[in-house]
Amino acid sequence: MMKLSDEEVLQYKDLKEKFVAHYNNVLVPKLQQKEDFRRQCVKNFWRLVAIAVIAAPCLIFGVYWAQEKYGLEEDFIFNIGFAACAIGAFILRGPFAKYKKEIKNDIMGDFISFFDNFSYKYGQEMSPGLMEKSLIFPKYDNYEADDCFFGRYKDVGISVYEQKLTEVRRTSKGQRYNETVFQGIAVEMDMNKKFDGHTIVLKDEGLFNKFTSFDGMERVTLEDVVFEKQFEVYSSNQVEARYILTTGFMERILKLKELYAGKQIEMSFYNNKILLLIETLEDMFEAFSFFETNLNQAKFEKVFEEFWTIFAIVNVLKLNQHLGM
Repeated sequence: MMKLSDEEVLQYKDLKEKFVAHYNNVLVPKLQQKEDFRRQCVKNFWRLVAIAVIAAPCLIFGVYWAQEKYGLEEDFIFNIGFAACAIGAFILRGPFAKYKKEIKNDIMGDFISFFDNFSYKYGQEMSPGLMEKSLIFPKYDNYEADDCFFGRYKDVGISVYEQKLTEVRRTSKGQRYNETVFQGIAVEMDMNKKFDGHTIVLKDEGLFNKFTSFDGMERVTLEDVVFEKQFEVYSSNQVEARYILTTGFMERILKLKELYAGKQIEMSFYNNKILLLIETLEDMFEAFSFFETNLNQAKFEKVFEEFWTIFAIVNVLKLNQHLGM
């Protein structure tokens, strides 16, 4: 749970009491209905495991026999084994994926209905064009989407995408593998200031800052020493960057990072919006288990707290106020 002001603590406690009632009256009946479906998916999973246990020795014997008879090369055998493992993992993942997709779209829809003006979509991908234009996403090959929320809070439009990005790389022997280059949430919000240029705020890379550059952008030097030690700012318009990143606004960005317990935060300001990348290895908004009952109030309260932190961004950055930043 993040640090809150006294006023926010009172608002949070009041809202949480109402959420507990929502959980008992709306979510619990739905979760009870889903228990039979969960148990069936678990049975299907163990059936597949049993088949895999029987098939694995047969496959190993078959490969060994083929090697002895036809003199297969080791690389060919390795590729067969790798392909078999990949196919097996994909098949075993089936019951998990089926259960997760159904319960997420159904139950999380009822969860988010507690918050007025918000909707939920499982697996909604962020626009590749938007990601590329923001200039703050790392290079990636594969996109894995999870929880997504869309709505308005204090008249501020909000889109939240939980995502994992991986890049295909190779070992010294040329073998391909996926490396995670970003895992966390991307939050797009309306800004109360209009601007024509593009400004990005990146984590400070120390000596590597000298090798960072963006076409049409220049590094912006700001007066806040503490901010400068943690972030690097680039913009297509120096004057506009300072118009956005006032002293007060930079202080609020530092506070936002503190509220997120020091998690890495990067930002892009363009099209009168702010896009934040918050990096975390934690699987956020996750209230469901596969092998255990999902009638677990504590898990849903944790998701409630995590979603509340999204509102904290609006509160801390004062995005709803049409005032000087």
